Amino acid sequence: MPKKLVTPAIGRAARNDKSQPDFRVSPIERTRSAQTQYPDAPKGLPTSLSRLDEFGIQLLLDPHVTALEFRTSLPYSGREVPLEMFVADLDDGERAAFDLIDQRPFRSLDGEGLLLLALQSHELNLIEIDSAVIDSEPRASNTRHLWSFREHRVPPPLRASVDRVLAARQHLTVQSLAKIVGLRDPMPLLGALVSQGVLAIDPAKPLGPHSVVGRRCDRWPIAMGLNWFGKAGQ
Repeated sequence: MPKKLVTPAIGRAARNDKSQPDFRVSPIERTRSAQTQYPDAPKGLPTSLSRLDEFGIQLLLDPHVTALEFRTSLPYSGREVPLEMFVADLDDGERAAFDLIDQRPFRSLDGEGLLLLALQSHELNLIEIDSAVIDSEPRASNTRHLWSFREHRVPPPLRASVDRVLAARQHLTVQSLAKIVGLRDPMPLLGALVSQGVLAIDPAKPLGPHSVVGRRCDRWPIAMGLNWFGKAGQ
């Protein structure tokens, strides 16, 4: 199975490979429902995030990702093959495993071959990610900023009002949405609802009053809340 290296310009493959997933979040529309399940989340945004956490949050807030989990292994040929990667379903129907090449443990040639066979058996494309991708701007700062509001309380009537407005208009600028629902500072609400999988916005573009926001059609079940990759109690 050929590997793909995502360069700092996210969505552009190092090779001329048209099957490379495009993580730029335009357009915002979804075509399928997420089956994402996460165990408990930490109570606040840590002051220092690991590379794995940073990239996980970026995937979590990316509307092109319709389901996401962190897999420690994959079953293959009667054994569990070590993985330690995020596995995502994408809105183009592709499934991908993301290999953080700056942090991955050493793999022997035999281990590498077994891993590729396991990925192939699960129809997973291997995409290699490095720190330059995770740190690319404005995505990195925008994602952190949105995520910092994830515990902001949005009153149910205000949430319902936002939902009605976007159901009727499909997409609006942040400025227009704030004016319609009567918010002077919409960023806490926007960050909370994007982090909760209710709204979608493009974090790869400058974040401001003219940013376009829409509903996530693959929104995660509200009753589940937002959970965080099995890292309970942090």
